[in-house]
Amino acid sequence: MNRRRRKSEGEEGPQVPVAPMLDMAFQLLTFFVLTYRAAPVEGQFVMNLLPPQPATSMAAAAADASPSDDLPVSLRTLPTTLKAAGDGSLARVMINDTEIPNERLALEKELDHYLLDPDVPFDQTLIKVDPNLRYSELMTVIDAFTNAFLKAKKEPKLSFDELGPDEG
Repeated sequence: MNRRRRKSEGEEGPQVPVAPMLDMAFQLLTFFVLTYRAAPVEGQFVMNLLPPQPATSMAAAAADASPSDDLPVSLRTLPTTLKAAGDGSLARVMINDTEIPNERLALEKELDHYLLDPDVPFDQTLIKVDPNLRYSELMTVIDAFTNAFLKAKKEPKLSFDELGPDEG
């Protein structure tokens, strides 16, 4: 009988208190719940997305054609290219194959030329963006386009596409 008692005494093992482990688990849970901070939501703006590329070349439009709603979307789309410098800043802006100086006032003046002129059919734009361009630089250009569309009393219609390595 002594042998049986010894086996049962040896099988008991160490006593592990569960209450302190539960306390620690709830303390960790409380810590993470109280210190969690959700990331701020980015501002949103309304965009009507257009096809990624015009179906017809701008050179194909007849010189004497009057602007109207009957024009295809590709001829009413103002093509814009944004090229980035090595540090991500805006290096070059091309609007309808015309290079614009890298200044906000020059960009706004050129956009007014295209959007305020009643003989020019543009009512939307396709912006091809260099993937290395900083977000803040892109937002500056978007603000300029939005202001120009609103000044021309047109709904801002902006579409975006990534600039390929062989473009620009």
